[in-house]
Amino acid sequence: MYEWHKSYIIKGVVPLSSIDTDAEWRFSHTRGWIFGYKLRLISSTDSLIVPLSADYTRANVPDNQIYPTITASLPQGLRYMAADSGYDAHKLYNLSIDKGFELVCPVSEIYNHTSSDRLQVVNFYDSGLGHAVYS
Repeated sequence: MYEWHKSYIIKGVVPLSSIDTDAEWRFSHTRGWIFGYKLRLISSTDSLIVPLSADYTRANVPDNQIYPTITASLPQGLRYMAADSGYDAHKLYNLSIDKGFELVCPVSEIYNHTSSDRLQVVNFYDSGLGHAVYS
């Protein structure tokens, strides 16, 4: 697959007929700039790995926008959801608790005025159990 560079996108020029004009650009902190799509997959992590939910979007759709949709049909009985730092948002922690499980992900930033709710999230992530769940 060829990438559709921003300068061509702005001009509305498709230099090759094989370019996917529906794909989008996004920046990944681990992989740099990516052109294409993004698959988000939730699975069990026990001895039997079972897919529980999935969603497929353009690469530029933020993780936190998809979280409510991808977690909507999860079965009861989950205790934890491990996710990357793209899911670090107060709204998503609360949504997870409302659904009966805890969201565990690296916390992006902490300030002097950080709320006590956020500090609880940080302390759990930094705990031995938090690291075990995340790993």
